[in-house]
Amino acid sequence: MFGFFKSFFGNSVNDSQIAEEAAQAMDALDIQMAKAAHENWKIRLQAYLDGASTEDLNAETICFDNRCDLGQWIYGPGQQRLGRFPGFTALKGHHKMFHYAASNVVALAKAGREAEARKMLATQFAGFSKNVIAELDQLEAIVTEVKKIRRKRA
Repeated sequence: MFGFFKSFFGNSVNDSQIAEEAAQAMDALDIQMAKAAHENWKIRLQAYLDGASTEDLNAETICFDNRCDLGQWIYGPGQQRLGRFPGFTALKGHHKMFHYAASNVVALAKAGREAEARKMLATQFAGFSKNVIAELDQLEAIVTEVKKIRRKRA
């Protein structure tokens, strides 16, 4: 059906039915807001490391991946409808590691290990962030294609 479809859903019998299911699951998530919120974390962490932040970031809170809007969707409607697919499992794992890396950046900074915090921000955090955004882009592309198909049928 779509080039990126198999990479997210793996081998499936009824591609159009699964794509429709994905689109329905995505109705409960504002993808653009989720992407913006996660991209904003780099700015927030950088400002924190630079001493330019007024936020009192808490590593023990940041590590929870089920409290942000995306995490609530992942552990709710996303898991219910898409939890069996490899792309969703990857998104869930990358999102969890994104939060752990963000938490570790703050913990390292608070422990006075600024160089290590900056390295983690630039490497591990950036990698997990890139993966989360790419997987959300895949889901967004699937939803876009499903909407095109729906319009053609109407």
